[in-house]
Parts: sequence; C-alpha cells; structure tokens
Amino acid sequence: MLPNSRLTAQLSRITEQTMFGDTGYLIKSIETGSFDAYNKHVYAESKIPLDCSFTDKPSRDIWKDHVDLEIIEGEVRFISQTPPTKGDRFQISGRFGSMNYPDRTYEIIGVANRDVFGFVIALKSVTV
Repeated sequence: MLPNSRLTAQLSRITEQTMFGDTGYLIKSIETGSFDAYNKHVYAESKIPLDCSFTDKPSRDIWKDHVDLEIIEGEVRFISQTPPTKGDRFQISGRFGSMNYPDRTYEIIGVANRDVFGFVIALKSVTV
C-alpha cells in the first residue's frame, strides 16, 4: 500500500487518463428486495460506465493459477469505486477512442485487484 493518499489518488488519475482509451460498462445484478411468482429474488441490472483498457489477447501468466485458461477470451483493466466480482458482466462499447465498435458482452471469470492501478479482469464471452 502506498503511504500517501494524495500520491495514491494522483497515480490512479494519471493511470486512468493515459492508459484507458476504451469505454465499457460494468454490469451488476442488484437485488430489488421483491420476489417473483416462484418466490425467487427479482434482480435489476446496473450498468456502470467505465474508461478502460481492453484486449482480446489476455496475459495467460496472470491467470494460470486462478481460472481455466481455455475459456479466457479477453482481459480488461479499469479503475472503479464499485469492485467487480466473478459472475458480473462487462460490455465493451468503444475501442481506441471510437464509439463505432460493436458492443460485446463478457462474463467476469477472474478478478485481480492492482490497488491504485485498478482491477484486471479475465473475461469469457457471453453467448445469447
């Protein structure tokens, strides 16, 4: 952990401004507190916009001890106040500063917290 909160905030801001040229959404399912006809929880979808750095060529070394390497199809790095968890989803909406990128949704299968430099997330494609 870095000793100075001002330094931590500054490093985080610099990382986000210089390294994150893509855009996407962290998609979380939030319990609404109500139940359906089968007495199951009803969930609402929350889409949190993010500046990120996406790649479809993930670093296998980071994930070799944590997830099945055969199913990793992407990796994304971002800084967020809302921590991602396995099972959440991520949607890439813009690459290289262009919004003319086909939206693609992934399931989060691995999370590594890099502290001030944000989260590194392993992704698997979601087929609909």
